[in-house]
Amino acid sequence: MSKKASPGQYNIRVVEKTFRVLGVLSDGKPRTLTEIGRELGINTSTTFRLVATLKDYKYLELDELTGKYRLGIACLELSRSYQAGSELLRVAQRELENLRETTKETIHLAVLDGMEIIYLEKLDGLHAIGLMISRVGRRAPAYCTGVGKALLSQVAPETILENTNWDTLKRFNDRTIVDPDKLLEHLEAVRQRGFALDEGEHESEVRCVAAPIFDQTGEAVAAISVSGPRSRMEPIGQNEELIRLTMQAAQNISAKLGYNR
Repeated sequence: MSKKASPGQYNIRVVEKTFRVLGVLSDGKPRTLTEIGRELGINTSTTFRLVATLKDYKYLELDELTGKYRLGIACLELSRSYQAGSELLRVAQRELENLRETTKETIHLAVLDGMEIIYLEKLDGLHAIGLMISRVGRRAPAYCTGVGKALLSQVAPETILENTNWDTLKRFNDRTIVDPDKLLEHLEAVRQRGFALDEGEHESEVRCVAAPIFDQTGEAVAAISVSGPRSRMEPIGQNEELIRLTMQAAQNISAKLGYNR
């Protein structure tokens, strides 16, 4: 019997470094060559070769005025190809649009990656909301966002404990839960009731309701949320109709993915 390959066994170092460059810039913040190399711990000559190659293939763009690099048009093309081939996005789109039309607020669809979430879709609300930092493709902390907590509530507590560096969790404000025991207790309450609330734990002026989406195997594969400003959404925990609409949309998407509880 052949030996099973261990994770990372076939990694090619230059390819790994290339993906790390893209990962650093995926937060949307342009950086100079020096800043990229410093964040990745890569020397200047290697960083230059990686960045130059990515620029040649249009995965990076250089702002000549600032000398800073950002993701290029080729990344957008990959994103569009992913979206076109994603069953989750295809199945969820109509429900997301209906939820936005009904609530008039901003709608998110996100997936979990460790202790972070990645936004797959964002439908801007029909009311003015001001600044909300979420955008398609962006990462955000899972432990203090509605969609993140909805998804973490479906993860075994021991898995969360083992795979979280608790010392690095950022406290964005006094509502952010970074204590392991308190967070696990909070996530259990989320799991029991079937929805999560973000009461300004990440962005102080934003409130949201979120619910998990399950596939045919019963695995939580994504979550949706309805988000809006504190001035319009408070008291978020007492908005029974918004909670009902969010949970119903999540259940509808789950059903379309074959989930049958």
